[in-house]
Amino acid sequence: MPVYLLQQAEHRTEYHEDIEKKKQELYAEIDSFQIKRKTQINFLKRYLTENGILRLEEMNCALRQDYETYLQKNITAKRVREYVRVFDLVKQYDIAKQITTLCGIQKYKWAYKNEKMCLLYHPNSKIVAKFIGTKTTEILIWDFEKKCSEILKKQIFDSLNQIIVSYEGLKEEKEIIRNNLNALKRFYDFCYEQKIEDISLLELHQIEQFLQTVAERSKKIKSYASAIIAKCRKLAFVQTEKINWKSTVWYLERFQFSDKRADKSKSHESFSFMEVRKERNREYFQAYMKYEFGITGEAVSTIFQRGGKIKEFIIFLEKNDLLVTNCDAMLLKKYMISLEEKTIKSEQYNRRLYAIAHFYKFMEVRGYISTVPFRIDCLLKKEIHEHNNRSVEQEVYFEILRKLYLFPEQLRCMFLHLWCLGLRVSEVCMLKGDAYYKRENDYWMQVYQTKMKSYKKIPIPEVLYKIMKVYLEKHEISSNEYIFKNKKGGPYLSATFRAKMLKTCKENAIANGKYIFRAHDYRHTVATIFYDNQISIQSIRDYLGHTYEEMTRQYIDYMPKKIADANDKFFEQEKSLVSRLKEGQ
Repeated sequence: MPVYLLQQAEHRTEYHEDIEKKKQELYAEIDSFQIKRKTQINFLKRYLTENGILRLEEMNCALRQDYETYLQKNITAKRVREYVRVFDLVKQYDIAKQITTLCGIQKYKWAYKNEKMCLLYHPNSKIVAKFIGTKTTEILIWDFEKKCSEILKKQIFDSLNQIIVSYEGLKEEKEIIRNNLNALKRFYDFCYEQKIEDISLLELHQIEQFLQTVAERSKKIKSYASAIIAKCRKLAFVQTEKINWKSTVWYLERFQFSDKRADKSKSHESFSFMEVRKERNREYFQAYMKYEFGITGEAVSTIFQRGGKIKEFIIFLEKNDLLVTNCDAMLLKKYMISLEEKTIKSEQYNRRLYAIAHFYKFMEVRGYISTVPFRIDCLLKKEIHEHNNRSVEQEVYFEILRKLYLFPEQLRCMFLHLWCLGLRVSEVCMLKGDAYYKRENDYWMQVYQTKMKSYKKIPIPEVLYKIMKVYLEKHEISSNEYIFKNKKGGPYLSATFRAKMLKTCKENAIANGKYIFRAHDYRHTVATIFYDNQISIQSIRDYLGHTYEEMTRQYIDYMPKKIADANDKFFEQEKSLVSRLKEGQ
């Protein structure tokens, strides 16, 4: 036999011996996992070797799908799931074994890859446990090989990751996870079909189209669809390396405002530009809001209010198919007349004018327009400060105090701060553990006023001091922690407090169930009580933290009582007009 033929034969023999060796090593490794399903294990071994798979690390999501197709052709449909389950078990055991080494940790790190990914092959066994027994393959397999934007795929992956780590995987939570994942999968498919490249640039009509599509297919998933869009959009804005200022919704979490600017007791989570449809208008408006959030140092609540007013004006212009650069004095007047028809107060009317003027002054300074196209002087209205009698009736707050033991503990303590001290509800929500202190024989409290951007120190009753010290100790609240916390550890939202107080007052039949709780009314009440007890306006102003006395006067509901007292004194006089009339009879 020629030498070259002998060499070829030897090579083939060595090759087959090597293959056989690797095959036996593969079988031994699978057997080491001690999975007690011999028939399924043997079936899997045969499939792997027939397909040239000799290492467990080659078992992946794509191969799992191929194996499932292979099973459907070779066994009954009812048994496919249990055979695929064995495939998953082998892969999971291998992952658990591999991640005990640094090389394995890197290899199976759960990070975005341009490939198909299976949730059952997550390196965290606790996360895997959430999906064991899931019948719907659709939510287990995620195809990141799709021919679409890499930005989109990474955004979907981030959202997917947040969902799977958000829940503990308790029995009652599993359906929530499934529904969220189903909604995310539908959204991913929609974005792929519509060629959407970046979720942060979603337009209003696209969202409406998606929600309609989901509603037509599944009413159950529809209830999760809006939340999924919000989740995806938020992550897309917050997690990018650089802020995408063209995003149609800005999430304030990204800006990390200081406590001096952001009232965390209010739900200013995001600001939307989607309602502004014209691209140029949106560009101008976004440039302005970037300036407001970044440079002005204004309170976030002030920026939100001003931005909302400007947005409404831009929407008005767009209804007339106009750009903001097309505005003139007549158009502004037309808009303001439309507001008058809504019978808004002079103060609110003027604030809208000032907001619009502020926006156009910015446009002028930035060179978007040559000059502000109008003057607001002739449109401004004289503001008449109405005095509102907002003090809470004594009978009402006495009834609340009598029934206060029936209220939840948090509400009890928060209410006492309103009733005793006349604090703003935002100030109560933002209180931290170091707020209370004793100086000699007096008890004090330090309160940060978000509205005024400053701290104030006020005296407090000894009983309130002692109640709060017990509360702080009981709940182990440190000096830098919020006293009244939401579920995430942040400050209690003022809107949540109001809603719970309204509900609790109704449940306890305060004023026969007719009492409408308004936190700010107690600020009026305290101011009025002070005034009735001969406390000077200046002292009340300082206590409330007002800048001007005129502001304080609006809080004092003195007129009814003063008139009544004056009447009593008049008719008590011996030489009063009534007395004289009686003498003449």
